[in-house]
Amino acid sequence: MQTDEKLNTTEYDAARTGAIVIERSDRALMRVHGRDPLRMIQGLITNDLAGAPPERAVYAGILTPKGRLISELRAFRKDGEVVLEVPASALAALLEHFRKSVPPLFARFEDVTDRFAVIGVYGPNAIAVARAVDPALPESVGEDALVAVEGGFALETAYTGEPGLEFVVPRDQATALRRRLIESGATAASLDVLDVLRIEAGQPRWGAELDETVIPLEAGLRGRMISETKGCYTGQEVIIRILHRGHVNRHLRGLKFGALNVAPGTPLYNEAGKEIGKVTSSTWSPRHEQYIGLGYVRREVEPPATVRAGESGTAEINALPF
Repeated sequence: MQTDEKLNTTEYDAARTGAIVIERSDRALMRVHGRDPLRMIQGLITNDLAGAPPERAVYAGILTPKGRLISELRAFRKDGEVVLEVPASALAALLEHFRKSVPPLFARFEDVTDRFAVIGVYGPNAIAVARAVDPALPESVGEDALVAVEGGFALETAYTGEPGLEFVVPRDQATALRRRLIESGATAASLDVLDVLRIEAGQPRWGAELDETVIPLEAGLRGRMISETKGCYTGQEVIIRILHRGHVNRHLRGLKFGALNVAPGTPLYNEAGKEIGKVTSSTWSPRHEQYIGLGYVRREVEPPATVRAGESGTAEINALPF
């Protein structure tokens, strides 16, 4: 996604000074149930769900045997089942992977997106707004903490670089929840604004920085996505080999473009004219007062550095977060 200075400033300002509410139509939900759903999922994901407290989700990836992503997700346990919150655009590939990898004798899985909705509230006042709707919510419980709410649950998130909660509720309750959050002070906002916020926060998104060509370590997700102590999972051998005996050839970096709007897909070049990276996301940033983006850059190009973007632009390479 590429956004520009036509950004809705009312929504953006609310996200940075108050709170916004967004229906996360870009996310889907899966239910895994049966004889032993936890063991089945534990053998597929990169993080340690079995070792996590029941009140905490884990952020994880599902990998190919070569260590590349099939999907990123959040997984948590609820009432003896496992719930997966995944990118909507990765759902079909993930369902197909489960059909091949999960024995029905031990676990069954289903897409329940038509029954549940994800409603996100983000901004410095997000928790206060959410607590005005549900006073039982704690003031803060930490990223990926799982909290029960009426009809569903909420997950704390730092996706925008500000406090945030994402409610997972029955779809027939979603409109009422969104209305109550607005009545409590949140401003209705769009996914376009969310994309600006997460780029400013240096957060990778599925379909942009994360896809089937990416190894999680390239995206800087070692600490959040990878458990280095859990048992086996598909793709683990590649990850461990890189961690202990090798390196990745590229890294996700922050990019600053100044006054030039540089589109995703634009190649980056060094002084010798050799391609050393590619832009994956770009936007006009009110926070930085210029165009910024994210992209993958060869490991030998250490930030800070300035490289050529496309035919006539420049990109200042930054470590993340900006």
